[in-house]
Amino acid sequence: MIILSITLAIVIITAFFIIRNLIIKNEKIEDILVNYGDFIEKQSEAIDTCSKRLKEIDDKGIFKADDEIGWFWEEIKKIQDALNEFTLK
Repeated sequence: MIILSITLAIVIITAFFIIRNLIIKNEKIEDILVNYGDFIEKQSEAIDTCSKRLKEIDDKGIFKADDEIGWFWEEIKKIQDALNEFTLK
């Protein structure tokens, strides 16, 4: 009976330390994910702002219609379209 009690006590103490360590690791991961979520939101806002600004700049189609700068403008629009896929919807 004493051996059973000692074994049970060892198992309970070991389980306590394992669970405590897992909780600490979980809290660290949650902190990282919260910070990462803030980063993603800020990047999404920056992409949206850039997209709106590009639309404001060429609202009359002047850059797109210009032969000398038109190709460059189209490349910028392609890059912006690719970035728009990474925004939070």
